[in-house]
Amino acid sequence: MLRGAVVGALASLPASYVKAVTEPALQRTAERVVPPQTWQKRLVGTDPSGHPENMPPAVVAAEVAELRDGTVLDPAQKVRASRAIHYVFGAVAGTLYGALAARFPVVTRGAGAPAGIALYAGTHGTSLPAAGIQEPPWTLPASAVIWETASHAVYGVALELSRRVLDRVVP
Repeated sequence: MLRGAVVGALASLPASYVKAVTEPALQRTAERVVPPQTWQKRLVGTDPSGHPENMPPAVVAAEVAELRDGTVLDPAQKVRASRAIHYVFGAVAGTLYGALAARFPVVTRGAGAPAGIALYAGTHGTSLPAAGIQEPPWTLPASAVIWETASHAVYGVALELSRRVLDRVVP
């Protein structure tokens, strides 16, 4: 399981990158299908293209900085911190996924997409709303739920494909 965890952590890097670069296209597509109202795009986690400083990792970074020493992050600082949080959280999720995949191969079914969707459910669907960081999905615009779920499915697939490649080359 330790080797699987290491492989999963390494696989998380390309998976997190793929998730980040596909989100704008997923957002545009979802918003064409189900257009949000202007006010809805100001909600936390609904508009990474227009309001990256208002995405959950940026909000968490701002809260931590303020609680730690009273620092108020400007929008650019929030976005930079959010990128770091994005990759660190991806690595934690990848480590867990890799360890589970090594012990219970059933978690790799669906090429990782179900695992990515489960990650969405465990974060945006429950933990972030419970922590008061983001509204629950049923109160967000449908477009945001669609693209965010899809981006997590993409992360899961990229994670699994990367894990499979790395599993062959990591000793």
